[in-house]
Amino acid sequence: MTKRVPDHLRQRAPGAGGKPPGWEPPPERLDFEAARARNEAAKADLNEHELAVKRGEYVLRSAVQEATATALSALAQTLRSVPDNLERKLGVLPELALEVGIQIDAALNDVAAKFEEMGDEGPDDVVDDGSDLL
Repeated sequence: MTKRVPDHLRQRAPGAGGKPPGWEPPPERLDFEAARARNEAAKADLNEHELAVKRGEYVLRSAVQEATATALSALAQTLRSVPDNLERKLGVLPELALEVGIQIDAALNDVAAKFEEMGDEGPDDVVDDGSDLL
């Protein structure tokens, strides 16, 4: 059997629980609400980023750098063997093979300079969040 609450205990005082007409929150309350909204948006962004990382949409910067360095090293080694192969397999004169080697080295140096420039671009625009992700 449930007890019935008397009517006088269930009734609220006039205006209790509601804002009076024309009430406006104080500026501190508005600042708090704005800060709370920014915090919630930041949490949502962080959750989306973590999900993207788990899905593999981002990779470690160090892994990309290592793979790139390995590929470029293999390419440079292959290109530097071209003059010797031209001389040995095609009978190219040693002087011509030497010039081909000089041109290949110059091209590789140009590529290396471009990579250096790429590494120098944009550090002011990059925010290091410590994640080391690309």
